[in-house]
Amino acid sequence: MYFFAVFYSFLALVLSIFLIIACQAPGSADPVTDLSTPVEQEIKIIDLSVYFGGGQDLIMISYRDPDLKEKVQAFFTDLSGSSEIAEAVLSNASTIGIAPALAFSLCAEESGYNPQAINRNRNDTIDRGIFQLNSASFPLLEVTDFYNIELNARYGLSHLRWCLDTAGTEVAALAMYNAGSNRVNSHGTPKHTLDYVSRILDRQRKIEKLFLTAYPNFIQIEIAEEPQKTSFRLSLLTPLGGR
Repeated sequence: MYFFAVFYSFLALVLSIFLIIACQAPGSADPVTDLSTPVEQEIKIIDLSVYFGGGQDLIMISYRDPDLKEKVQAFFTDLSGSSEIAEAVLSNASTIGIAPALAFSLCAEESGYNPQAINRNRNDTIDRGIFQLNSASFPLLEVTDFYNIELNARYGLSHLRWCLDTAGTEVAALAMYNAGSNRVNSHGTPKHTLDYVSRILDRQRKIEKLFLTAYPNFIQIEIAEEPQKTSFRLSLLTPLGGR
């Protein structure tokens, strides 16, 4: 009896070792549950400050380039749903010195690119047009002027320029645009205004990323000779990087 007990114990040990070796054999692992194989992940981080910072703006540079102007207009026509709004905002942003992505983000927040947008405030003033110009802030404008896309863009972005020059930062300038300089300076910034600023800045970054993604299609792309080392040259980036 003792002999058989030892024999069966030895047999069980051999079978266990055999099963362990079989499970570790090459090609036998389940690709779904095998955690020993490292998973390669490519993480791409876009540094927008390279293209939209330090006084440089890729959208503005492209818009002012005669060869790229129409393509930039087409990009923002698709974004806003209107060629008239796209050109009015781009041309005035260029003249006044406003980052186009910020201008379009503000326009989207204020009116959703709707030239007929209107909002009646509790203090009996009225906001109208694509940049929601306030009737009290622009008392010399006729009612029809507020709905004129070109005029609304000109006055709206001129006011934003004043806010930027006065406040010194985009955050403070947008808060002033929304709540007024007196309310921001004297009583702090209301929470709904802070949320308003956050949405605009977030949308601005998204617009910049979309434009940066579309940009290679605007220019000539040079393909390297080796297929596995494909590269392209962004011809207009020299002024941005200084290299």
